Amino acid sequence: MKKEVFICIGLLALSVAGVEAETKPGLGISSWAGWKPGDISRADCPELRSVPLILKWGDLEPAPGKYTFEDAIGKKLEAARADDLYATLMIWVGPEAPEWIYSKGVPVVTTDRSVNALGRKTNKQSKYPYYLHPEYKKAFFGLIDAFGSYIKQLPPALRERIVMVQCAEGSTGDGQPYKGKPIDKKQDISDEDWNDFRLEAWARYQKAMPGMPILVNADANGSEESQWLLDNMEVIALKQGMFSHGYLVSDNDQRLARHADLESEANKRGKLVLMRGEMDGELFEMGWSNRNIPQALYWSGLFASHGRLDIWNVPTKALKDKANWPACAFFNKYAGQRNASTAPAAFCALRDGLDASDFKRFPAAKFGGRPEDKKDTERYLKIAQAYAAYGARMEDPQKATGGGMINRKATGPNDVGWGTVPGNYSRFLTQIDPGSGDVGRWNIDETIYGRFGRAFEHQSGKTQMRFQLDPAFNSKMAKVTVTYLDQGTGAWSLGVPGKDGTRMQNNNSGEWKTKTVILPEVSEIVLNYESGDDTVFHLIEVEKTL
Repeated sequence: MKKEVFICIGLLALSVAGVEAETKPGLGISSWAGWKPGDISRADCPELRSVPLILKWGDLEPAPGKYTFEDAIGKKLEAARADDLYATLMIWVGPEAPEWIYSKGVPVVTTDRSVNALGRKTNKQSKYPYYLHPEYKKAFFGLIDAFGSYIKQLPPALRERIVMVQCAEGSTGDGQPYKGKPIDKKQDISDEDWNDFRLEAWARYQKAMPGMPILVNADANGSEESQWLLDNMEVIALKQGMFSHGYLVSDNDQRLARHADLESEANKRGKLVLMRGEMDGELFEMGWSNRNIPQALYWSGLFASHGRLDIWNVPTKALKDKANWPACAFFNKYAGQRNASTAPAAFCALRDGLDASDFKRFPAAKFGGRPEDKKDTERYLKIAQAYAAYGARMEDPQKATGGGMINRKATGPNDVGWGTVPGNYSRFLTQIDPGSGDVGRWNIDETIYGRFGRAFEHQSGKTQMRFQLDPAFNSKMAKVTVTYLDQGTGAWSLGVPGKDGTRMQNNNSGEWKTKTVILPEVSEIVLNYESGDDTVFHLIEVEKTL
């Protein structure tokens, strides 16, 4: 007998295991940044599923104990419901604390912040309260209690529109107390004291809103914070910023591994994991993305799906551009699908990731560098040069050697990173021994698909790609769709091991096309080179039909 575990969040029922995939209202594409009625609707972007309500403490409580929840929350939830949209809620308390808090003796903290996250000069968000002061904590926890009381008294039709509430205990939704460093060093807060305060805030939110997923920022969490979430939260809800800011981010292999461990432990306890992440103004500001926004957003969405994000916040301006809707549609298709047995589909987006931290594939004797020296740009350049004939390039190598917030400032594409995902982006469908029967391709063309790919190279004996479905995928009949570049007049086939596949003939249209076959009880898929020119492939998708 199959066992099923259900965690109910209002009327939001999310299945951890089962035969049929549960509908997950509100998961998928969300706008960014804060939303008010009229900003964007389903008419502007049919793929929109939720909107973020970013609330400011100073506006919510203009005087002690006097709240404006109905105007700031209730009326907006009504508008969202009218458009069949869901909402995530977050109160900014750091730079948005009310002025009256300082009259109660809470010290003002001024930081040295002079530029924003995009590198532009700013004088905003450099004033904060000192969070550990007793009067601040009293007022902050009182706000949380009042917020929870308001949410609990909402009509069910509105309360069920709330997907999750984020605990923003410090600098906006980040995991740190301040943006920048306090000018008065005595006001600095140690990591230990800050995380103790964060845990207090999480516990207060949980008590104030029982049954509501309380999302916290995972970027700042260590083992103690992760263990607290596992021990205390019914739903583990996390912001994973580095899974949503583009697709080539340093050290994401380690982040993915840590998250996989946490999710595995949560699954053992029958607890659901939810994640969200933001793509912000970098999409329009940075050279790696603004040269070709639809392509940048598409591959960012593929990686966000690979990283198992459930809600992806995308700038409103981008969502209103139809050229970006394919990225949104793809993300929505896989949002919330965490279990292969219930998932309706699986995918594998083909790419070869050039990881400079991999000294086995790229030995120092040939490419230089040392494992402890992440910033050796010559190593990155030598690796890219080795694959230049296949399209790899480095346009801003210095940015590739930094952390995630530096990576995203690249003026152009970088195809070599450090600790970036070394292979395909996928969900429930894995390539077997990638590179053994194919070669990587980079910067193929300017279409959304053309950033990466894998191709046959029959002259060097690379003539077969094999893929394995997750054993739990369980499909009596499946539709397998392959997206490929119809360039040249080569032939290839699609099938399963040990049998002749369906032969496909390219016609040299120069366009990306799809071919679909129906396969019974498929567990492995094989792409074979048959004759003529080599073919470049982008995506394999498997959809259950029975």
